[in-house]
Order: sequence, then C-alpha cells, then structure tokens
Amino acid sequence: MVSNLDRDNQRMEKKTSEPIIFATKDFQSSLPSQASTNITNVKDERLELVEISKGLIEILQDAGFTVERILENGPSHIAAILGIDDYVAQIIFNETKKATSNITSNL
Repeated sequence: MVSNLDRDNQRMEKKTSEPIIFATKDFQSSLPSQASTNITNVKDERLELVEISKGLIEILQDAGFTVERILENGPSHIAAILGIDDYVAQIIFNETKKATSNITSNL
C-alpha cells in the first residue's frame, strides 16, 4: 500500500530530476567574468596612510574607494555610498586631503 506521502515524494523526485533551462541563450556570458571580479577587489593601500580608524579604511576599500575618488567626489558622495553620517564623511575627506598634502610636501 502506497501512502500519500510516498506518492508526493515520488512526484517531487520526478520534478527535480528534470534539467533546469535558463532563459538566456548563453548562460556563461551573463555571469561576471573572473577579470571583472578581480578589478573590484583591488584596494588602494594609500588609504592606510589616512589617519582614520582601520574599520573605516576597510569599509572604504571594500566599497572601492581610492584616494582620488574620495577627493574628487567629496564628503556627500562618501556619506551617500557608505550610508554614514555627513560629519563622519567630512572627517574622512579632510583626513584624506591632509594625508595627500603631507605626502606631496615630503617629496
């Protein structure tokens, strides 16, 4: 005697054994390439010279910020991208500006 549970399991096995068909013709081209993922993982090590907490430096690096991007876009952009308060973004901007001016003056 076959119970309802056994019948349901048999139906489930039949359904899951079918191949999955993707809507795109070329599934591999819709995946991110290895090269593009490596580019986003590059971290600007010059941020280590900025006198802010290591946690903030890691957040900036993980978000893809560079010294140039911080200085070009300003504190409001930093705050919007990272979801932090404007005054913290202003500190990041000011300390980055100070660190770059110290580096260039020492050359």
